[in-house]
Amino acid sequence: MPSKTSRNASLDALRVLSLLGIITLHVAGGGFHDNRPLGFVLDELSRFAVPVFFILSAYFWKPDELAAPGLLVLRVLGRVGIPFVAWVAITYAWQAINRPGSAIDLSPTNLALVAWTGGRAFHLWFLPALIVGTAIVAFCGRYLGWRATAGLSLILFLLGATVGSYARFWLDHGYPFWVDRNGVFFAPVFLVAGVLLRQHADWAGAVPLPAIMAATVLFALGQLAEGYFVVHRYPLGHDYSLSTLGYGISVALLFMRLDLRWPLWSTLGRATFSAYLAHLIILSVIVDKLKLGENSLLVIALTFAASLAAGVAWQWAWGAIRRRSSAITAK
Repeated sequence: MPSKTSRNASLDALRVLSLLGIITLHVAGGGFHDNRPLGFVLDELSRFAVPVFFILSAYFWKPDELAAPGLLVLRVLGRVGIPFVAWVAITYAWQAINRPGSAIDLSPTNLALVAWTGGRAFHLWFLPALIVGTAIVAFCGRYLGWRATAGLSLILFLLGATVGSYARFWLDHGYPFWVDRNGVFFAPVFLVAGVLLRQHADWAGAVPLPAIMAATVLFALGQLAEGYFVVHRYPLGHDYSLSTLGYGISVALLFMRLDLRWPLWSTLGRATFSAYLAHLIILSVIVDKLKLGENSLLVIALTFAASLAAGVAWQWAWGAIRRRSSAITAK
């Protein structure tokens, strides 16, 4: 599968790295019992991944789409809504086969929660969050202007951090992740960052590369420090704090400054969405069926490789189906 020359290999490499980050934090979330301190560090250092996927989603929004926010929301809904529903169903079916007798709550309240969080397909929360965040940012950007939208998204982010990661400073308890992370508070600021980085590419390109690298390191250290001393998530990582905002943006900005040209990056980059959808089931096969859960680093490597391979295979198969369909239509 040769790479299309129109693709940005550096950003495709960032997609691949972000997929590795997501797989790493899901393995770490399962315990990382063979090395808890290492699991904590890898988990926290992987928390740039989801912000980066939000940033890249908005980075490629076209000016005509931003001028018609309703159509943009419908396009995003069409692109991720069907895969979301399909893979939630696949995940529930997979778990029903492997855990006979497990009940499924079909009450309206639980179905609404599944639509918001992914339910047992918890890794899919990004997709409804992307739809909700897109609606907020697209309409506000069109009718309030991007400066006001950036301010609003930052306020939402700070509110979410206050009632989420920092809640224990003000309350005796915290809230579930889906209260502050999923959609309204977390997604908009990174989507706005993607739009502004594209609109102000000249300014972004003028920032010295050593400064971007230093910021990336400092925000990564801040992510670690907040997770341990402030949010108190050891041995698990956290994905929502002030450091997360700077960490995600600085990593994205760093890769936007790179000039990678290896065509394989774009081949793998196209496969990351399919790999992301499938990786949780692949992870469960490696841990539960192959009984390899005792070596977390091996689980990460195998899940990453198998997920990318599945994604590339799907891209190849889907491309072959489309080519055959086009050939039949042409006749």
